Amino acid sequence: MRDPKRIKRICQLLEEVWSHMPQQRLGQLLLNFVFGIYGRDNHIYNKEDNETEKILKLFMEKFNEFKELPKQEEREQEKLFFKRFARELRDSLKNEENNEK
Repeated sequence: MRDPKRIKRICQLLEEVWSHMPQQRLGQLLLNFVFGIYGRDNHIYNKEDNETEKILKLFMEKFNEFKELPKQEEREQEKLFFKRFARELRDSLKNEENNEK
């Protein structure tokens, strides 16, 4: 059985991530960062909760390093942040997979 405590942990992480990007809709946020372009192109049905939790934690870690997202007029910096985040996320998850083997 899956740990029922994961629900509150993941929801709190999701709230924290989403509060930094209120301009995004929930579906947009999840597709962009967890299941889609910045995540690992893994269909939502197949994504394990622990992987979703890792991605959200990593996002907050990288976001806190960046301190805050650039203002709307600074789109290029924002794009660079997300590209860097995507690269680091893929590398981090790939390293974890290799360590588990």
